[in-house]
Amino acid sequence: MRINNFKIGRFYAKYEFSTPYMLSSSDAESLTIKELLSLEEGVLDTYINLKIGYTEL
Repeated sequence: MRINNFKIGRFYAKYEFSTPYMLSSSDAESLTIKELLSLEEGVLDTYINLKIGYTEL
């Protein structure tokens, strides 16, 4: 059985990295963890000092 290529797949293969604006994408620009945590002041210290482990049920 031969399955034809999806048209959207061919579209992205051709234009995804060559166009200045991609208005059809459904995801946001990626951030590093550092960039994400820098959006709120003081949150980096909170996560650095966070103790993780199991809790009682």
